[in-house]
Amino acid sequence: MYQLKSVLSSALLLALLAWSCGGSDDVDVSAPSMQIISFAPAPAPGAVCGGMEDSVFTVLGGEMLAANLRFTDDRSLSQYKVDIHNNFDCHGHGGVASPGVAVPDVSSQTEDWTVLNIEALSGEAAEEGLQLSAPQNVTAGIYHFQIQVLDEAGNDNPLANFYSIKAVNPTDETAPELAVIAPAELSFSAAKGSALTFSGTVTDNYSLSEGGNGVVFLSYTDLSSGNTFGTDAYAVFGAAVEKDYNFDLEYTIPQTLKAGNYQFRIDAHDGVRNTAVPVVFEVAVTD
Repeated sequence: MYQLKSVLSSALLLALLAWSCGGSDDVDVSAPSMQIISFAPAPAPGAVCGGMEDSVFTVLGGEMLAANLRFTDDRSLSQYKVDIHNNFDCHGHGGVASPGVAVPDVSSQTEDWTVLNIEALSGEAAEEGLQLSAPQNVTAGIYHFQIQVLDEAGNDNPLANFYSIKAVNPTDETAPELAVIAPAELSFSAAKGSALTFSGTVTDNYSLSEGGNGVVFLSYTDLSSGNTFGTDAYAVFGAAVEKDYNFDLEYTIPQTLKAGNYQFRIDAHDGVRNTAVPVVFEVAVTD
């Protein structure tokens, strides 16, 4: 029995010595880094979802966003990922945008810019070139653009290399204009169950329907919670719509809505998804 205890004690001592000599100090917890050698076009400060960002790329449909990058790690790189996806709903920016409205597919539908590329890396340093072409008939709007690099241990720095892209459709670069004539006041009270009518016009320098994204719609925000909700009050710009559209959006305030202060908002997109300046109403909902 004494001999067995001695063997076990020796094994435990050896294990502790091995852990203390090569354990925690050998764990790779250092994130790799990325150095920007060049961007073309160069980013510039720009408005994104109601705020300002330092690095916003403006890219015309059919043009290219190019980058030369240098990745480094203290041990060994593993891979990098390039991700471009639309940020039309302002996710990750406080939810400033109103909820989207699905419009039917048409033959001239624009194309969202979507990229998800993963490339292998090795060694402690690597230089890579990116050539990312925007679709010719790109859906206009703000996109997220992220470059993420990982080392062999899985370390990364996901927020360090994060940008926004403003995509511009070459067919129509001008946003439509939205005018609301009713309700006449931008601040009013309305009881639960009452019917509201929002009337006005959307005008543009180009066909509002060409591109398939044309729509005018109503949403509202509960100011006590900050939550924003879509409604069934919207109108899609059909193929016959040209440069002007008169609308009447009717909405009945739900009986289930709690009394309080709300913002009701009218938004409009043209066919390529250029967005008009929204019209916002301050509404006190009463019992």
